Amino acid sequence: MAAWAEKNAPNDYPYRKDLTAKRICQLAMEGDDFARDAVKREAYYLGLGLANLVNLFTPDAIVLGGSVIKSSSLFLEGIHEIIRQGCRFVPVEKTEIVLASLGEDTNLIGAARVWHHRFAQPDPSMAGPASAKA
Repeated sequence: MAAWAEKNAPNDYPYRKDLTAKRICQLAMEGDDFARDAVKREAYYLGLGLANLVNLFTPDAIVLGGSVIKSSSLFLEGIHEIIRQGCRFVPVEKTEIVLASLGEDTNLIGAARVWHHRFAQPDPSMAGPASAKA
């Protein structure tokens, strides 16, 4: 979003330098028209990607996380609309779009959990009676 905004901002745009997704969302909440357009564009492409996931997998839920999702009020309506438009042959109402409850570090926590589940060696002292017979 920030790269697109920097590239497409008018020459006289006062916030052109050092644009970040967080700053763009702040500006959009304050009513900046260009920032609102950038957020609307981002919601469109995020909605397209999520619609593809729904079409392929028909998940029960999609959890959105990260720092930009703090500005979900700017994104969610547009995302839902694009998903409804892009999912004509699957029951889109079956998939719930929810916000992560663990905050900004949700992705990191999830990655650590997957790593632990896949690669952590079991502690032999925690083994039950079945392993003692072997």
